[in-house]
Parts: sequence; structure tokens; C-alpha cells
Amino acid sequence: MTEKKRNPDWTRDEHLVALDYYIDNRDDYFSPTSAGVEELAANISRVAKVLGLTGLDTFRNPSGVSMKLLNFRSRDPQHDTKGLPQGNKLEQILWDEFAEDPVALKKMVENILNVTSAAMANGVPVLPDDDATEASEGQLLTRLHRYRERNAAIVKRKKASFFRKHGHLCCEARGFDFLKVYGERGAGFIECHHTKPVSELNAGETTKLADLVLLCANCHRMVHVARPWWTLEELFASINQDEES
Repeated sequence: MTEKKRNPDWTRDEHLVALDYYIDNRDDYFSPTSAGVEELAANISRVAKVLGLTGLDTFRNPSGVSMKLLNFRSRDPQHDTKGLPQGNKLEQILWDEFAEDPVALKKMVENILNVTSAAMANGVPVLPDDDATEASEGQLLTRLHRYRERNAAIVKRKKASFFRKHGHLCCEARGFDFLKVYGERGAGFIECHHTKPVSELNAGETTKLADLVLLCANCHRMVHVARPWWTLEELFASINQDEES
């Protein structure tokens, strides 16, 4: 029996773009033929394309986007009408996470759309799979974050700057020195972590050395292993708590 074809599930990025529009226009009827919904559908389609998603003729069309907005309405305690309750768990998760902070949400969505525009022109760097959990801000800003952490030129400059100042390379959280532990095999080995919040990343920005810290693989993995990603302060606090216990 042939499996019925269907459009791919909405990503976190697409949901965020739709949620931002909903909060700005929560009293709208969200007609599929309205200029606003048509423009939103076009933006979401571009985000999906950059993420490598394709689908049927109905893929992210205004009717489907209108239904997604009405799904969000069903989560909205400020609205009298019920909307469409047949949504998904991610809608509720994102509502709980961002509905009370529309300013942060809007900044995040602006950055997602900026990265999308840049990617349409230049291509988004495709990174190897790893076990880093997608950031709360979605796949595109996660990719941008990871790309900047792995940019060979800036990583080389950061290592050189740290070495000039300290005379060796080590994890800035735990002091782990690969050269001391592994000998010459560990010379120069350390990872870079980009400290700027993912929500504030934007296409075209230049990464500064001050935006990066050196971390051992374990500490770096702990920052990215679950959502929300840890800040450096949270990483340091966890290490200090462990050392004090």
C-alpha cells in the first residue's frame, strides 16, 4: 500500500515566525487572501526552503498558514474565540515560552528572517550532525551560532590571543590543558564557544574575539546538550557547585 504523501511538519523556526505575526495581529480574522497572511506565508516558505524542506502544492500556502495562526489563537487566553484546537505540542511549548515576551520574540524573528535572506543569496553553511540540541531560537540561528564557533580563521586568532596572554591553552571553565594531559598529541587542541545569545545573532555581523571563550569538549557539550542552552554563568555555577560538594 502506497503511503499518502504529506507536507513535512513545521519547524521551530517557522512556528516562531507565525507566532510573532499572531501576537502582532491577534484580533485579525487571518483570512488566507489577506495581504498580511500572504506575505507571512511567503516568509515562512523562504525559511522552510533554506532549511531544505519541500512539499506538495499546498506546502506552506496561505490557507495552511492561516490555520496555523488559528491554532495559536486556541492557545491564547486573552481571546474569546476558540480558534482551531487541533494543533501540536510545539505550539503550546512556544506559546508558553515566548507569548509573554513579544519584544524578545520579535528580535529573534527579525534575525531568523535576516539570516534567511542572507542564506537565499549566499547559502547557509551546512554543518556536520552532532549531538548539540537545537537552540530555543530554531535551526537557522543554531546553524549560524555553530558556524561561527567553527570558523577556522577566528578560532585560530582566538587561540593565538589566549596563548599570548596566558602562555598556554586551556578550558576557561575548568582549566583543563590538553597538552599537559596528552602531551604533544594535545598541543593546540581546544574548542571555541560563541557567547553571544543565539537570539541576538544576525547575518553579516563580524565575530569579535571577545565573543569567544575556550572550552574543553566536555564543557562545550554540556552547554549545548539540552534546551535552553546554558549561559557561561550557568556552566560556571554548575562546576563550582560540583567542586564544593
